[in-house]
Amino acid sequence: MKKMPAAFTMIELIFVIVVLGILAAVALPKLTGSVEDAYISKAQSHVSVIRSGLQNYRSKSLLKGNGVSYPDLNTSTLFSNVMDNGAPTGSNAGEWSYDAGTNKFIFHTGNHDIYFDYNKNRGKFTCDTTNTHPSSLCDRFE
Repeated sequence: MKKMPAAFTMIELIFVIVVLGILAAVALPKLTGSVEDAYISKAQSHVSVIRSGLQNYRSKSLLKGNGVSYPDLNTSTLFSNVMDNGAPTGSNAGEWSYDAGTNKFIFHTGNHDIYFDYNKNRGKFTCDTTNTHPSSLCDRFE
């Protein structure tokens, strides 16, 4: 008598597909939150570099005997005068843009836009809590 090869039944296959679906439904929201956090971490890194660049510019100005001065942040090639190659520009996630109407720098995360003000007189590059929603995002840039 010939032995039939072992195979999965239809019920077993359906059970496995249902279990995989449940696992995917649980894992997907966690993954999208991680992507958002990664973009915010990228923004935190850029802001740290920008702030350091502003202080370096100030120090160089003092050493040259020009007094305390801070640079105008280049609005066409964003931050190229305080970052080596500037920041990536555009309106996609992970990119910066500049709104001339409100005089704000904007970092796009995909789900949120984080607004920043620059005060040239004081050399302060700060998160704008009035335009950033939720405003609690600004807490991560202090």
